[in-house]
Amino acid sequence: MSSFYRKIIFVLLVFACHISIAQENLPALNIVSEIKIIGNKTTKEHIILRELPFSVGDTINPENLTEIIERTRSNLFITSLFNFVTIETAYFHDTFLSFYITVEERWYWWPLPIFEIQETNFNTWWIDKDMDRVNYGMYVAKENFRGRKERLTFKLQGGYTEKIGFNYSVPYVNKKQTQGLDVSFSYSRNREINYNTLNNLRLFYKDENGYVKKQINTSLSYVLRPKLYNSHSFQISYTSVDLVDSVLFFNSELLSRNNNQSDFFSATYYLKRDKRNNKAYPTQGYFYDFQLTQNGLGVLDKEINNSYLKIGYRKFIKLAHKTYWAGLVKGKVSFTEVPYGLLGGLGYQNQLVRGYEYYVVNGNHFGLFKTQMRYGLIEDKIFKIKPLPFDKFNKVPISIYIGAYFDAGYVSENETTTNPNFLNDAWLYGGGASIDFVSYYDMVFRLEYSINRLNEKGLFIHFIAPL
Repeated sequence: MSSFYRKIIFVLLVFACHISIAQENLPALNIVSEIKIIGNKTTKEHIILRELPFSVGDTINPENLTEIIERTRSNLFITSLFNFVTIETAYFHDTFLSFYITVEERWYWWPLPIFEIQETNFNTWWIDKDMDRVNYGMYVAKENFRGRKERLTFKLQGGYTEKIGFNYSVPYVNKKQTQGLDVSFSYSRNREINYNTLNNLRLFYKDENGYVKKQINTSLSYVLRPKLYNSHSFQISYTSVDLVDSVLFFNSELLSRNNNQSDFFSATYYLKRDKRNNKAYPTQGYFYDFQLTQNGLGVLDKEINNSYLKIGYRKFIKLAHKTYWAGLVKGKVSFTEVPYGLLGGLGYQNQLVRGYEYYVVNGNHFGLFKTQMRYGLIEDKIFKIKPLPFDKFNKVPISIYIGAYFDAGYVSENETTTNPNFLNDAWLYGGGASIDFVSYYDMVFRLEYSINRLNEKGLFIHFIAPL
């Protein structure tokens, strides 16, 4: 045998030995042979299977099994269909793996009285405790309608904002469960209207004898969710606003220039990617969203023609045992001048720099940054309330987190605003310490002691997660 052939045989033998050794080092993969859903008395099985990051026949690396189980639990919690989720695995063979998923469903039927504060946040209402700024009525919601994750709601409301409306959300209208629809309608009227801001405080016009604003909103959304974590929404909406002539005396450009009646269409594209471990109060994962809106489509009121872009990113990291970090970056850019009635900005609900709860900062553009360190004093502690006979309410999970936070924001002043607003076109800073209480049915209660750049200090209350 020639030297040339000996070299070829030697190389082939070395290559074969290398492949053999590499295969020996590869972990044995498991095959998902069974998925058993337990406890879903209302929810259809295919709705649950849609949220799983695996299906029957998939292969799973045993080294990733713990991570896959946690991801599955998070996906099911984010649906807001279940109070508790337990996932167990079993091997009936060295290769084949079975999943047993036990869910405890929430209460899905909510005929509830409405008691709602009509303010930018609870703290601004608490200054005067004005009961005229309270909404009341009846709110009826059927969650998980037909067991298909559909949502049907009706609202009949009186008080500060008199309103009647409904919403019907169908997450899946096709066999592949990738397309959904959402339709809503509301009619509202008010005796008072916010027409401008002065020194970053809202100014109001009120008529005790009549309604100063009447509004109709209706929308139709098409939702595309091709896989687990990304969803796209395309919405067309119609808005009709009717103001009394007296309002134009205070702000002639509240909507259309010197016009007390405006009808216009809007188009919105919205993208989100959600990989949080919990929707109400996440501690791990991330979430980002992107929104592009055009108000006015060249028909009806042609003076309404403005567009804006909003983008946000939230990140949640577990640093150590019971120690977490959370951060948010969010911004808005308007491509055209926006009338005050559609403007918005910082200071509304959770879109604010903590410590500035008593102010609003309106403008065409804004940026917002939030960060928080948290420590879990109590995490997912289950309390049994024996007097309650209802299984969906007598097991109460409680989590308590203490933390410290720092926020910053900036709002660019609207060019058409004539009143001075000293917080616009200036950096806003705020920070402090917090204690957050979290329970089932997405309940969050926060106590925060904040100090802002103006050296103003205060204790503030909120009912949603900080970011």
